Amino acid sequence: MAPRLTLKRVGAAVLGASLLFLNAALPASADAVEVKPFPGADEPGMGVHLKKGDKDYNDGKPVNAELIGLKITEGGEKDTATAYCVELPTRLEDNTPLEEVPWGEHPNSESKFPENAAKVNWILHNSYPKKDAKEAAKELGAEGAKKSSVIAATQAAIWHYTDGVDLNTSDATAEDPSVDADVVAMYNKLTGANNPGLDQEPAPTLKIEPKELEGKAGTVIGPFVISSTAKTGTVEANLPQGVRFSDKDGGEVAVQKKGELTAASEVNIAEIYFKVDEGVEPGEATFTVRATAELQHGRLFVAKDRKQKTQSLVIAKPTPASVKDSGKLKWVENVKPTTPTSETTTTTTTTTTTTTTTTPAPAAGGGDDDLAQTGASIFVPLLIGLGLLGAGAAALIIVRRKKAA
Repeated sequence: MAPRLTLKRVGAAVLGASLLFLNAALPASADAVEVKPFPGADEPGMGVHLKKGDKDYNDGKPVNAELIGLKITEGGEKDTATAYCVELPTRLEDNTPLEEVPWGEHPNSESKFPENAAKVNWILHNSYPKKDAKEAAKELGAEGAKKSSVIAATQAAIWHYTDGVDLNTSDATAEDPSVDADVVAMYNKLTGANNPGLDQEPAPTLKIEPKELEGKAGTVIGPFVISSTAKTGTVEANLPQGVRFSDKDGGEVAVQKKGELTAASEVNIAEIYFKVDEGVEPGEATFTVRATAELQHGRLFVAKDRKQKTQSLVIAKPTPASVKDSGKLKWVENVKPTTPTSETTTTTTTTTTTTTTTTPAPAAGGGDDDLAQTGASIFVPLLIGLGLLGAGAAALIIVRRKKAA
């Protein structure tokens, strides 16, 4: 059964649904995200010893493996996050703005990131900070390991795939040998056969079929079939009085009244129907279904100005994405067929018999007076359970009434 929405859960969305969904990009556009290094959010790791082939990397000196703090402004919201480095031995320049780019657009042509991005993405989603440090340490074979050890092992594993270096397992860190054992155990779990890779999630899909249906006033028009891979959706419609969402039998879809704390109804709308009342003048209406999702990507950030050299960073941070599709319904006057009736009048005289046949006028169709127009613009949120094909979900249904003429 599709889940039920509560007013609390969608309160902000009710007021700003149109703006929210219209501004959501697919995928999130790079220029919509402002990113800068933020030392205040750094999390310490430790120095690790690396090898490249059979030689010590960096002349055997430890390389600092830490989580790098970022300040991110996205969709008007400001947040801090942490990222791992995917470019040795480039220095991080704190004042250099970063931008998000696709996996294949790493600025260093010698980087192995594009070919191993799925491996890096798997690491990001199976270690800290995507997972709690204690949980990650336990799952990676080093239960009880310190957070700094988890960070060091994770960064070393990422460098293995992005820069072709290996952790020196015989002298892994600049710390106590007991720490080395934890870092090596986790590193081994994050690399090699233990890492199957994790491709980017595809953007959500959404389709309405058919795009247009026509019916008669006094009947139900539908179904419009919605299919989507997204888990949430919004349906918006601009309907005149006398036209409403319904079930397949024309039954009323209850409206959530202002102040109610729960949805007024729970209806599966993988198929959408509209009921057009008798007497509604011929016309048409459109509706739009919008669906949103958060894609669990490993997001790559590089210098916005390619002339300003700085470390490229990667983070496991959700990417907002949205899709939409529209449908149209039309209705015509429901003219009922008439059957002629005969009225025979017989007048008898001594010479003539006369027969007269008359046909009554057709039943009158609905006019303007038949429409229950309010003369006001009504903006009514309808909350229903959206059973999207392939994914149970919840939807916010918005009906915007047309003003009376």
